[in-house]
Amino acid sequence: MRHARLFAAVLLLVVATGAMPGCSSESANPFADLTPVRAPTDAADLIFTSDSWAARSGPREIFAVQDDGGGLSRLTFCNTDQRRCDSAEVSAAPDRLRVMVRRVGTDTNGDGRLTSADGEAVLFVDLTRGTEAPLVPASMHVSGIDWSPVDGVVVYSALTEGGHEDCFRMDPNGQNNGNLFGTPTIDERRPKIDPLGRSFLYERIDTTGKGRIFLFLDSARLLAVTSGGPGEDRLAGTPYMVGSDADPDFSPDGTSAVFRRLTGTGNNGLGSWDVMTVRLDGRDLRTIASGPEYRGAPDWGPIGIVFQEVDLAAGASRLVVVQPDGTGRRVPVTLGSSFSLSFPRWLR
Repeated sequence: MRHARLFAAVLLLVVATGAMPGCSSESANPFADLTPVRAPTDAADLIFTSDSWAARSGPREIFAVQDDGGGLSRLTFCNTDQRRCDSAEVSAAPDRLRVMVRRVGTDTNGDGRLTSADGEAVLFVDLTRGTEAPLVPASMHVSGIDWSPVDGVVVYSALTEGGHEDCFRMDPNGQNNGNLFGTPTIDERRPKIDPLGRSFLYERIDTTGKGRIFLFLDSARLLAVTSGGPGEDRLAGTPYMVGSDADPDFSPDGTSAVFRRLTGTGNNGLGSWDVMTVRLDGRDLRTIASGPEYRGAPDWGPIGIVFQEVDLAAGASRLVVVQPDGTGRRVPVTLGSSFSLSFPRWLR
């Protein structure tokens, strides 16, 4: 189960059975009194970010948990009386002791909140020592980050001077940082490296505004994996229109991909998203989770596919695990819908 795959990821939170009825932004918080821990234990299966450390929703910290909901631990403590930071996403090194964090650290627009509008940086964090180092400045508005499972390579997506997003690669110390695309009118974002560290999947949003999943083999070989779904309405405040495909990840054997597809613009601006799988040659497209709920970026690990699900009708934010064929749904954690359970990833 501890394969040397790239990303960072470890399930969520607390109860193996899932639901905690009545848990909301006003209720008692099950995560507020966790004992400080720096690195995930050997038993941890998932890593994610959440604002559930506080009594009310707010800036996010990094957590780890076993896939049955046990062994919850909080890994970072950057929010104090003197400081606020929002850790949006985390990707772990193969050794599980070091991570790359996409973080907002300063309220640059003065609106009293830490959001992506303030700019998101990349920081290297050594969890065993509690030390960190900035690698990519917040002014680049980083939108995705991934650490290769087999070597010292990190990929990320960020804004360029032309106002579009490109994918970049760098060493874990921030050296040898370079743009892999440089396309002036196309957005390339949210890269994920394959299990052997030789290629990556990413979102490609061209001038039509619809997102599709592409496979990067090298600069001369960019292969379309999906063609997107029906729909043209735009989702306000995001780069997506209905029918866009987003947030790809590889299957553990590297032959297929999981991603999410925008199917509607409801849910207070979050949108409705299906989770789907497809072979890298575009065949065998399947929907494994569907319905009116918001579903976040999926991650495919050795014991299932994990993603965040927000059900506003039920007032719930959940961490959901399903099998690659969509069966075996289980919910290790449920919180009030005002809380965030963001970007869960398996620790491989």
